[in-house]
Amino acid sequence: MNNTFELEQKHLENVHQQLSLILETTKDLLTNNSKQVRKFKKQSGHDTSLNFDSYADNLDTFASIETMNKQIDYFNSKQKQLEITKKKAEQLLPSPYFAKINLKYPDESENISFYIGSTGLSKNAEEQLVIDWRSPLADLYYNNQMGKTFYLANNFKIDVDVKLRRQFLLHDDILQNFFDTDIAIQDPLLIKTLQKNKSNQMSSITATIQKEQNLIIRDEKSSALLVNGIAGSGKTSVILQRIAYLLYKYRDTLIAEDVLLITPNSLFTSYINDVLPSLGESSPSQMTFDQLLQNFGNGENFKNKHSHLKTINNTLDDLILNIHDFKPLKKENKIIFSADKILELFNKTSKKLPLTKRINALTELLIQNMTEKIQLDSRNPDIQNDLDNLSESEQVKIFGKSISSATDNELTKNTKKMLNWQYRNVIKNIRQKKWLNLSQIIDDILGKSEHNALDFSFIKLKLFNLAKNNIKFVMIDEVQDYTLDEIYFLITALPKAHWTLVGDEFQSIKDTGSTQIFKDLVKIFERKNISIKQRNLYTSYRSSGYITKAFTSFGTKDLLENIKIIQDNGEKPTYLSIEPEKLLSSLKKQLITFKPDELSAIITTNLKKAEKLAADLNIQLLKSDSILPKAGTVVLPLITAKGLEFDNVMVINDDNNYYDHSRLGSNRMYTALSRASKKLFINTVS
Repeated sequence: MNNTFELEQKHLENVHQQLSLILETTKDLLTNNSKQVRKFKKQSGHDTSLNFDSYADNLDTFASIETMNKQIDYFNSKQKQLEITKKKAEQLLPSPYFAKINLKYPDESENISFYIGSTGLSKNAEEQLVIDWRSPLADLYYNNQMGKTFYLANNFKIDVDVKLRRQFLLHDDILQNFFDTDIAIQDPLLIKTLQKNKSNQMSSITATIQKEQNLIIRDEKSSALLVNGIAGSGKTSVILQRIAYLLYKYRDTLIAEDVLLITPNSLFTSYINDVLPSLGESSPSQMTFDQLLQNFGNGENFKNKHSHLKTINNTLDDLILNIHDFKPLKKENKIIFSADKILELFNKTSKKLPLTKRINALTELLIQNMTEKIQLDSRNPDIQNDLDNLSESEQVKIFGKSISSATDNELTKNTKKMLNWQYRNVIKNIRQKKWLNLSQIIDDILGKSEHNALDFSFIKLKLFNLAKNNIKFVMIDEVQDYTLDEIYFLITALPKAHWTLVGDEFQSIKDTGSTQIFKDLVKIFERKNISIKQRNLYTSYRSSGYITKAFTSFGTKDLLENIKIIQDNGEKPTYLSIEPEKLLSSLKKQLITFKPDELSAIITTNLKKAEKLAADLNIQLLKSDSILPKAGTVVLPLITAKGLEFDNVMVINDDNNYYDHSRLGSNRMYTALSRASKKLFINTVS
């Protein structure tokens, strides 16, 4: 053991030294490359003269320019590769790797060792210092399987014999400990990692990814993946590791902007923001559902909370529009197309087409009419005379210069350009379909009082053809908080995407009329001809044993039969029954038991109560747009606490209607208790 430790320590020192050397060398090469670029550009400016006097001169000039461009491309490519190497070395230096796997290949006499890190880096073309955790070979480590197996690389099956799986606890060039194991669930490294103090930033789980998590992270076949995981099972971490994996796997065709992560609120977004950069990847587009909805225009301030997307979808294409469904198009106060005229053109479109296609056809007819009007007016002498009335600044704005039309052709051409500029907003409004009265169309389908913002956005999405086809992967966290109509809207709005939806049926705490949508989610995707696979995560990593038992007691029999607890029992939760006037003094006593370097929370039933408690205790209030502190105690409502984790939690149960004995009330208690990892106080106020 001691000899092995010494050998591993020496290997770590060697790798760390080589990483440091690579970093310094790369910095020097970057500096030299920049100097060469400046020198080359300066020299090229002197040597390359543009000579187009003859055909031969043209060829020589173009050849010189092409040669110069190729050299600049070479410098740029070299600069980019050096920047990547520098970034990887900087990423690895604080923790060069976290695992080792020894493999025996059929045609090799000796075992070959591979060290796995948060990214991959090679010393040269033949020697790899560290392999990336997302590589096919590293998959063998996460599968927890010893003995003969195989992995796939470039679609080739490679047989191997896994001889050793070793995990390291280290920092910089100092080895603290290592563990050899053929399972990962009870590893000391995992336990040590889980018991660290919580912070205001979620950490990556690269070093401790478990087998069931790895299957989700590396799933490339599922069009839609639905993950139902209990509190503390690592659902959000899995989503982020999955994004990093996809960006690595499809690095030639996928960029961060092609991935959309839909989060519960901006507080949660700031909480997870550091994970992907720590893995060397750019963060994807991130927004809440409400922010996404704004991209489609949420229309009026509708107050009805029930949406009717199924009714709209089944009715819209067969709807017969009338004059009230159109709005006139104006240029300033002058009507260019009246509602009557638009209806007349609409009736010229084929009645055999669905409404969405008739609207597109009508748009083209309006553009055609506008084009013909401009063409006709451009030959009108009275309008041509308007050119002379343009000020010089207006001429520059329209033509980019002062003009003086000399021929009839130029006069017509310039008049047409002037008219196109004058009618630009009308043309824009035609293309944006501002002539459609969406609110009236909703009334035609649903009646005046039934619709809401989601209905409005859905009709606009369908009639305006606003689907975002560029998004390739969509990740939704806390999916249990979405209505089925909201999910249907997303599938319609993002038709080319692959889906990863994670949530917890027992954390459905909003009064939406349903506390369980996972079965119905499957049906929605199947109706859209999208195959969906469901995976369950029943292992609790976040909380101590006693706390896990406390919150899972509010689940169902099925959950209790499948739950797996990783951490030791820890401290038992404290249940207190408190009179209202004694609540503050009791909370102050509980606060004293928390360590100042820990992150703790007081969870209330709503924001108003959180605001009052924060003021009474002089403690920071957290709202959905706040930022978590690194340590200390905060007060926040349960709806904001969802998705976050704390060392210690005090739950205030002062509302029998909120935490009642229904499924919804039990879900709320489950969610509140599961925010804690070390200490838990349940304060029942009566």
